[in-house]
Amino acid sequence: MRMMHNYFRIGGVAADLPYGWIDKCLDFCDYFLTAVSEYQKLITRNPIFLERVEGVGIIGPEEAINWGLSGPMLRASGIQWDLRKVDHYECYDELDWEIHWQKEGDSLARYLVRIGEMRESIKIIQQALEGIPGGPYENLETRCFARERDPEWNDFEYRFISKKPSPTFELPKQELYVRVEAPKGELGIFLIGDQSGFPWRWKIRPPGFINLQILPQLVKRMKLADIMTILGSIDIIMGEVDR
Repeated sequence: MRMMHNYFRIGGVAADLPYGWIDKCLDFCDYFLTAVSEYQKLITRNPIFLERVEGVGIIGPEEAINWGLSGPMLRASGIQWDLRKVDHYECYDELDWEIHWQKEGDSLARYLVRIGEMRESIKIIQQALEGIPGGPYENLETRCFARERDPEWNDFEYRFISKKPSPTFELPKQELYVRVEAPKGELGIFLIGDQSGFPWRWKIRPPGFINLQILPQLVKRMKLADIMTILGSIDIIMGEVDR
């Protein structure tokens, strides 16, 4: 998420896709689905893993709502809440995907929600790639690099060419809150304008620390190994996979 925000622009994106990027993305989708299956074979039915996570760190649905939890934390407690379905933003209504949820509310349920969301994310990406309209959408200027040699995808040469600048506009004198479904839950942006090009107040509401506030209650009378298991299920470990 630290890298993505510089790519979006009001009215579009910073630059066209690098040449050949779509094929690389489709190849990664196939690779990642195979990897998720390997994760499940290795972990999901492992008796040692199940003994450590099943029935540990239980959060009920009412408790999850009262603590302001969101994302996989909330959905693992039996609440089918996903802002992509609730707020109907972007093109998510045009895609075929489901909300993954569990009702047990323990660390195992949070793990299962995460695994399901990994598969669902690939499903969304594949549909989005198929829905790209016709016409030029690749930055063909990067072909000149391929003629000289075969550079790695992470090389500096695969930089953006002719970036589209961000437009400047006047923020009206009003308050605005916008939220999206981020990997860890509800990511909100709060703005207060004052008739200038810069916001008078700008507050980011990240889901990670909001979800962690319930941790002191969950670790009461727990052993150290159980505490680390709970931490892992509250997106400190699995959240890094999404990023």
